Amino acid sequence: MDLPIPNPDPIPVPGEIGLILFLLYLTFSIHVVLMNILLGGLVLTFVSELVSRHSGSPECRHRHEHLAERLSHILPFAVSLTITFGIAPLLFVQGIYGQFFYTSSVLMAWVWLGVLLLILIGYYSLYLYTRGFARFARRRYWFIGISLAMFLMVAFIYVNNLTLMQTPQKWLGIYTGTQGSGWHWNLDEATLWPRYLHFALSAVAVAGMMVLGLGLRERDEARAAFMCRWGGSWFLGATALQIGVGLWFYYAIPGHLRAIFLDQEGAARILFVSAHVFFTVGALCIGLASFGRAGARTGWTGIGLILAGIAEKVINRDQLRQAYLGQVGWNFTTLQTAPQHDVIALFFVFLVAGLGLLAWVIARYRRETAQAR
Repeated sequence: MDLPIPNPDPIPVPGEIGLILFLLYLTFSIHVVLMNILLGGLVLTFVSELVSRHSGSPECRHRHEHLAERLSHILPFAVSLTITFGIAPLLFVQGIYGQFFYTSSVLMAWVWLGVLLLILIGYYSLYLYTRGFARFARRRYWFIGISLAMFLMVAFIYVNNLTLMQTPQKWLGIYTGTQGSGWHWNLDEATLWPRYLHFALSAVAVAGMMVLGLGLRERDEARAAFMCRWGGSWFLGATALQIGVGLWFYYAIPGHLRAIFLDQEGAARILFVSAHVFFTVGALCIGLASFGRAGARTGWTGIGLILAGIAEKVINRDQLRQAYLGQVGWNFTTLQTAPQHDVIALFFVFLVAGLGLLAWVIARYRRETAQAR
């Protein structure tokens, strides 16, 4: 079957494919964690807002209001960092999979461009929530609710595009059916909803893990116990739901593509199995730390294992994409490369410098907030 797949970009990939993939996995892993903190943090903040308004216990209301205020100072930074660290992996995806990514983006052009407007509305609503925490006390939950809705929609649009790019067999029918209007949603994709729910639940779990981390660093014992228990409960609850959603997602993938995770000697299977081992042991550690059965060291160990599992899942995700595109005869040999080692070295310098600056800013922010308490 002759498919309308554009030729690869005539400009060669500016590095060896292995190096570009490494940078894609590295930068996207950072982006995923930040995105999860943002999206899941919005969910937890919105819930704390509702609890602080409707709980019959003054102590419960106070604790949730305190947590919402703590998160309100983190989330605006999470927006900017998520966007900043999302640029690099998006560029690497375009460099390797550009002929697929650009086509899917054109097929849903107006929907895709709507991401910019949604981010602007979501960010400014969050800004109003944070800056007007005391001023808009009675109606601030509207701002966090609007921000949550906007970023949930952004995530849904991304899942639409990234699933559409790996199924070029559907492109001609979509273009003919929509007459090139650019208003397509990839709603007939079998993996769309389980994939979206998988990422949404992951975001809630990571945000719960973040609240646990805040609790492990909290000096007030009562607040520390509350945040550890609350954050750990959200992490464990979302992780438990992931079992069902993960199975749905796994079996929604066509069987011949799912086979890459069953190959006894394949790298995809090794990463797939080890990631789930990390998640299982990490969840056990977090569960013990959340309910006072183990110390902070166990909690931080659990957080580290979960982050390692996320990085492995990022690689698995790309291996599955390669398997999808392999159905239409695509592989990395179709790409031309012209390594520009000076440019790559400069990228590494700025990446390390940026991460160092970020670490310094976070450390200074912590010192200043600690002194202000």
